[in-house]
Amino acid sequence: MLVVSFNERGGWWVVAQVLLFGLYALAMLGTESITEGIGLDFARIVGISMVVVAVVIGTWSIVVLGRNLTIYPHPVHQATLADRGPYRLVRHPIYLAVIVGGVGLALAWLNTAGVLVALVFIPFFGAKTGFEEEGLVEHVPGYREYRSAIPYRIIPWVM
Repeated sequence: MLVVSFNERGGWWVVAQVLLFGLYALAMLGTESITEGIGLDFARIVGISMVVVAVVIGTWSIVVLGRNLTIYPHPVHQATLADRGPYRLVRHPIYLAVIVGGVGLALAWLNTAGVLVALVFIPFFGAKTGFEEEGLVEHVPGYREYRSAIPYRIIPWVM
């Protein structure tokens, strides 16, 4: 079995992600929600809908990824290309689910600080996928062609 170091697997990306999720939790639990204003019920409905969509996308993505799933941005040993389901639209749909779910939950709770921290997930995952894709191109047969065929990393028709 191939042994890859914490650093080579992208362990520091995992540490940074855990810290970012901690900041999100602190924002959600440590700040006040909006209690007055126009459209708050609508914001809650949109937020709840986003969370539902995120759960569906995330679950579907995990099922399709199967044994290739890892907490590290470095692919597992003998990884295979996942190009079905949500992977036909974006190359990293689990990150899409985290972003949509994070913003949605903060909207459902009417928490401005939570929305702002969740929006930071976008550039963070954009940077993390840059590291991740280097390993995918190197270790997963067909990934270079897949990357050329699917232009969006995380958000369909945007990024």
